[in-house]
Amino acid sequence: MRFGLLGPLTAQDAVGPLVIGSAKVRTLLGILLLRRGQAVASDELKDALWGSDLPATATSSLYNHVTRLRRALGREGEDRIRSVPPGYVLDVEHGELDVDVHEELLRAARTARLEEDWEIVRRSCATALGLWRGKPLADLPQLTQSLRYGPEFQALEEARLDAAEWRCEADLRLGRYDGLAAELYTLAERHPLREGFSRHLMIALHRTDRQAEALEVFHRLRRTLADGLGVEPGRAVQEALAEVLGGDGQPSGAKSSGAKPPAAKPSSANPSANPSAEPAPASPPAPASESESPSAITRSHF
Repeated sequence: MRFGLLGPLTAQDAVGPLVIGSAKVRTLLGILLLRRGQAVASDELKDALWGSDLPATATSSLYNHVTRLRRALGREGEDRIRSVPPGYVLDVEHGELDVDVHEELLRAARTARLEEDWEIVRRSCATALGLWRGKPLADLPQLTQSLRYGPEFQALEEARLDAAEWRCEADLRLGRYDGLAAELYTLAERHPLREGFSRHLMIALHRTDRQAEALEVFHRLRRTLADGLGVEPGRAVQEALAEVLGGDGQPSGAKSSGAKPPAAKPSSANPSANPSAEPAPASPPAPASESESPSAITRSHF
C-alpha cells in the first residue's frame, strides 16, 4: 500500500486509489499516519474528531469509525489497524508513507553534503521535493490547525525547506545558474529569516554578473535580521559577502560542472568600501517562466 501526507491525504493499494469516506474517517487515518507505529489513545482520537462537542456515544462512534476505516483499507485493514491499550495503532511498512521516503532521501542528501557529492545531493533533494503535492493534509484543517499536531507539521515544513536549500546549494556547486536566481528571490522573500536562501541568492547573482543586486540582498537580509531578531547575519553569509566583494566568481575549493562562471562587471558599488554602506536598491528581475526555473515544485509550494 501507499499513503500520502505531503498534500491532501491519499491512500492506494495495488489496484489504485482508495476511497476513504467521510471527513471523520479521513481525520482518523491522518492521525494514525502522523503517529504511525505508535499507540494513539482513544481520548486523543475523540478530541480530534469531536473537540468540545463530544457526544455521549463517542466511544461507540469511534469504534464504528475505526471499523469503516479498516474496511476502506481493504483486506489488509483488519491487520494494519490494531486495538492496543489505550487505543489504536496503524502499522506502516518501510517505503509506504511519503513522509518516510522524504526523510530517507534527506538523510542521503545530508551524508552526500558532508562528502561534497553534489550530484547526489541535488538528485536526492529534487526527488524529495517531487513528493510534495501541497500543504501537508491540506484537506484536513482540523488537524493542521490543531496545537496538538503543530510540532509534526512544523517538522515537515522545516524538512521541505532543508531540501530546497540544499538543492539550490548543489546547483551553485555544480555551476547550474540558469533560472536559479529567480527561484531564490522567491524563496528568500517567503522565508526572510532563513539566511541560507539569501546567502545562495547572493552567490548566484554574483556569479551571473549581478554584483550590485547581490550586495542589496545582503543589506536587506541584514536589516531584516536586525529588526526581527536583533542579530547580524551569520558566518556563512559573511563569507558569501566576502566572495561578492572580492570579485571572484568562483570561491577557492568549490566544485564546478565545468562551466566557467562569467566575470563580474564593474558596478556602482565600490568593492573596497565598507559593506555596511548600503548601495542604491536594485530592482529584482522579472519572475522567471516555468521553463526557466530548475525546480517548479519549489516555487509552487514554498
